[in-house]
Amino acid sequence: MDPSHDGRGHHQKGSFSQESSSYMHGDTAPPPPMGAPPNMMYYSPGMGYPPGAHAPPPPMPHQGYPPGYNPYPNDYPPQPQVYHYPAGPYFSNPPTYHNVDRTKAFVRGFVLCSCVIFAGLFAATLIMALMLHPQLPVYTVNSLSVANFNISTPLTADWNTTFSILNDNDKLNGVFTDFKVDLLYRDDALAMSFVPDFELEKKEIRRIDERMSSNGFLLPRWELDEMAKEQASGSVTFILRIASMVEFKSSTISTKMSLILALCDGLKVVFQNNTGNGALDNGGRPIICQLYM
Repeated sequence: MDPSHDGRGHHQKGSFSQESSSYMHGDTAPPPPMGAPPNMMYYSPGMGYPPGAHAPPPPMPHQGYPPGYNPYPNDYPPQPQVYHYPAGPYFSNPPTYHNVDRTKAFVRGFVLCSCVIFAGLFAATLIMALMLHPQLPVYTVNSLSVANFNISTPLTADWNTTFSILNDNDKLNGVFTDFKVDLLYRDDALAMSFVPDFELEKKEIRRIDERMSSNGFLLPRWELDEMAKEQASGSVTFILRIASMVEFKSSTISTKMSLILALCDGLKVVFQNNTGNGALDNGGRPIICQLYM
């Protein structure tokens, strides 16, 4: 008897060759060993679906995006983010922390207060000036006479003039300094004198008498000839020029020093009987001078 056969027609374990040969002669293969049933929830692709299960519908084909549609960022491959920082000293210099608002508010308040103060001072000065309203003085020539008038080289003559100055202000006094008087023939000086400084009260008139001499004054020959022709006609016209620095003031306000120039033109001196003596022909009326500043 074959030792690999157990008497019941079955082969013993451990003989692969004999077992294979028995399959080949038409014997039926033993059933597979019983194992655990397959899990209905987990299965791999290709294994199919268990009996009774309904397969899901096939996926819809990819249709693409409609025109003008912006896909979500996840539809594209991620791109590296690039951060752009503003140029300039903002990030290069560390910020300083201080109260900027308070500083600006202080500067604005200071400027505003200064403007208000200056505006107030200007308004007060303007009001005072309008209230006081300084008036220029009035210059008049009362008389002019000459003696020993001799047209020669040099010219000789003795002059005597009287003029008046009126302070026409009723609230301001007038202070006159650097007072100078010149007697002119056309544009050349014939005589000169200086008057000491003085002050005129409100509405005050001062009468000034000045004596001058032409000794030492040289004139061009052609002017001497013109003067001789006028004297031969009986009269010669002269100009009196009065210059001074004037300041008006009161107990509360004062004006700046200003140069006032008074020109008293058209002083016609009439000579008597072709002599060297003459006097102003004004008909007894004072001659008003023109003022320039």
